[in-house]
Amino acid sequence: MLLHSLPCFIEKDLKEALTQFIEEESLSDYDRDAEASLAAVKSGEVDLHQLASTWAKAYAETTLEHARPEEPSWDEDFADVYHDLIHSPASETLLNLEHNYFVSISELIGERDVELKKLRERQGIEMEKVMQELGKSLTDQDVN
Repeated sequence: MLLHSLPCFIEKDLKEALTQFIEEESLSDYDRDAEASLAAVKSGEVDLHQLASTWAKAYAETTLEHARPEEPSWDEDFADVYHDLIHSPASETLLNLEHNYFVSISELIGERDVELKKLRERQGIEMEKVMQELGKSLTDQDVN
């Protein structure tokens, strides 16, 4: 019998009622906090000058026009310098120098590879001669 006497809420109505209750109670809490703060200021518990300086500091730290500018990072500096360099007249000179360096290094590497091939071939021929003489006129110790 007790269940029949309770009001029946639909889910939507319950959500609306809870939302309204939360809003009203939140406003009531804010009002109580505000009244307590005003009472503390009026009674002299809070120093007005200290309160004003705290608010001024908080405002200056959170407001963009008063905030200190961020220092650029190394990556940003590098990107800016690189962009300026690429779009400057010096970029063509640098690209030509880089190409000439590439050509010179490629030639040196090619010469090195040819010399290494000659050295390997000579070493292979000499080792073959030594291996044929091994046991005849040369011992293992002579070869080593």
